[in-house]
Amino acid sequence: MTSLLGGLNWIDAAIIVAYLALLAGIGSYFSRKETSLDDFIRGGSKFGWLTLGMSLMAALNSGMDYIQTPALVYAIGMVFIMAWVSWIPLYPWIARVTVPFYQKLDVYSAYEYLELRFGMGVRTVGAGIFLLWRVGWMGAAIYAPCLAVNAATGGRMDVPLMVALLGLVVTFYTMLGGMKAVVWTDVAQFCIMFGGLAATLWVVIGRIPGGVGELFQVAHESGRLNLLGSVPEATGILGQLRAFFTTEITMLGMIAVVTLSRATAFTADQIAIQRFQSARSLPEARRSYVVNAVTDTVWMVFLGFVGLALYAYAQHHPFPAGMQNDRVLPQFMLQHFPVGVTGLVIAAIFAASLSSVDSALNSGASIVVVDFYNRFWLGRSRPVPNLPVAEQRRQVLVSRLATLALGLLMIVVGMNMQRMGEIYAATNKILGAFFGPLFGIFFLGMFSRRAHSLGVLAGALAGLGSSCFASFFSTLPWLQAGCGRLFGPAFVDFFRELSWLWPSPIGVVVTLGVGWLASLVLPSARNEPPLTFREVMRRPAPGR
Repeated sequence: MTSLLGGLNWIDAAIIVAYLALLAGIGSYFSRKETSLDDFIRGGSKFGWLTLGMSLMAALNSGMDYIQTPALVYAIGMVFIMAWVSWIPLYPWIARVTVPFYQKLDVYSAYEYLELRFGMGVRTVGAGIFLLWRVGWMGAAIYAPCLAVNAATGGRMDVPLMVALLGLVVTFYTMLGGMKAVVWTDVAQFCIMFGGLAATLWVVIGRIPGGVGELFQVAHESGRLNLLGSVPEATGILGQLRAFFTTEITMLGMIAVVTLSRATAFTADQIAIQRFQSARSLPEARRSYVVNAVTDTVWMVFLGFVGLALYAYAQHHPFPAGMQNDRVLPQFMLQHFPVGVTGLVIAAIFAASLSSVDSALNSGASIVVVDFYNRFWLGRSRPVPNLPVAEQRRQVLVSRLATLALGLLMIVVGMNMQRMGEIYAATNKILGAFFGPLFGIFFLGMFSRRAHSLGVLAGALAGLGSSCFASFFSTLPWLQAGCGRLFGPAFVDFFRELSWLWPSPIGVVVTLGVGWLASLVLPSARNEPPLTFREVMRRPAPGR
């Protein structure tokens, strides 16, 4: 601990240690209350809308947002913030489709539905894709704040050691306290996140000679208030399309991709499904979404203002030439943050990451227990209610062991994240590789009566292959060389320059297209009527 915190004033170090101790204490407190699998996964389904909304917001954001949003706004402008528009079309989808759908199903795991609809094979593939997605994402989420703190302390805090320490802390309290600990630590971290953000904005604006007025003037003159984004000029339709898909961020691309990302999160992501299943009622779950949407919008807009303020500050005090954009905020912290504020902001960055990592750990553990341990080891398609006390305790023990195993995997991935370049691009490559095919699988199941297991499996594998190809093509020289020989240099240049926005839509389109066509061509192995959205909604409401 001495070497880890050696780059900080003792006051800042004390704030961080107190924060980590608080998280561990919450986990220990709730460990005595986890007596059943339902408690561990759904918290007894007793949470209200405000608590769940704050928890959702903290769970679906991370320390990567704290770093990547100011970095992107600093480099490109406020077009990145236009992602907030996605909350508007998503509300009918959440309120009228996914929340009532899962309330009627009354499942512990979102992937239970895939077995009811398609069989065990599709369920296993879906659950496996989720685990790959979340383990990779957790590694990035735990690495991002450690990278930022390393830069903010002048390189005196060791990144692998911080990854290990934070990973062990979040694994410890999640493993002990289950869903209740996750939700209540998320609420605490929600408050710390916004407190640290307010302190960050106050300090950065205070270093601009002209204050807020100069911030807006510089942002306007530099084009960083342009919310449409800009695409390089090109000749011909193909040239214009190429320019659009290779431009890092455009307004239409950002809104489309974030809408898809969030639709996936609220349809096929166990993190969000667990929150809705933990609500006391359907209206409470819907209100929690509104709280999440409003607070997330405020969070992203103010992070954007931090980026604008850093750009205005840099007009007077330029950052070192060649510095990566995701190092700008940490560099400013190193130079100008006062004692006490540094500790608060580092705790806020940790809070933003751990609030999402604990949710992913708990959700991942629930998938391991429900979709693998219960399904394959015990032969149960879903957990059995009213088990003997000894069996309930065994289920909780397996959940805790699964959390520990996933936490250790996360630490290993986090220690190797530096190989993937700037953190926001690396993170979106991981996200884009996996969540597109997941959404395609669930959409086919819910809305296509023709879709069947063989067709959807074909679509899922094709979609996963295509999205992974688009995500990681630029980092694999051997793949570029092979494609160059087969398809020519134009093909290689396009996918090497493809924006990190597009792998997930590619995965969705391929999954839907191949899945639907394969379902028309291949024979179906099941004869019973398909359990689509319409059939589920005809079911009576389950008792809790």
